[in-house]
Amino acid sequence: MAGERDPGKTRKYIDDAMDRFSSMTPVVERARFAWAYTRGVRRLGDDPLCRRLKLIVPRIETAPEDLNLADAEHYLYARFLAGSTGDPSTHALVVGYKLWTTVKYARACEKDLPIESTFSGHPPADAMNWGLTGVQDGLLDYRNLHRGRLGMAGGALEANRQLATTQYQSAGAPR
Repeated sequence: MAGERDPGKTRKYIDDAMDRFSSMTPVVERARFAWAYTRGVRRLGDDPLCRRLKLIVPRIETAPEDLNLADAEHYLYARFLAGSTGDPSTHALVVGYKLWTTVKYARACEKDLPIESTFSGHPPADAMNWGLTGVQDGLLDYRNLHRGRLGMAGGALEANRQLATTQYQSAGAPR
């Protein structure tokens, strides 16, 4: 990925995406659509979740290489995952993803990563930190919706597995 990281730009991407869906309630649903929107922008509109949610995203040729947009996507996914499950161990998924990609790159096996060819480069710690911030905000969202309680440990792992294996066909669908 090319470019410079700017936390202000990342925050603006996050806020703009969340504001785009400000009429949605609860906030977890807003985070799901904001994540899908940001993901779609990064993938130049070619994303199954965006199609399923009927989201139209602008085609910005530099989006796949935009580090700030990538960080915003990490934040929004983590916020959605933590907010929809309330799983306090969601942090482990964010850190685990960082460790997994680090090992793949260290072993020169990055071609084995399930990442589109339009994305280049190893996800740096900045993306992980944005993800961890998203987890914190998502857990707060969950607590606010569930009278201060958290969800069950392991819920995020199962939701993440389902998201990955079903190609987002049931991503965060209301129950």
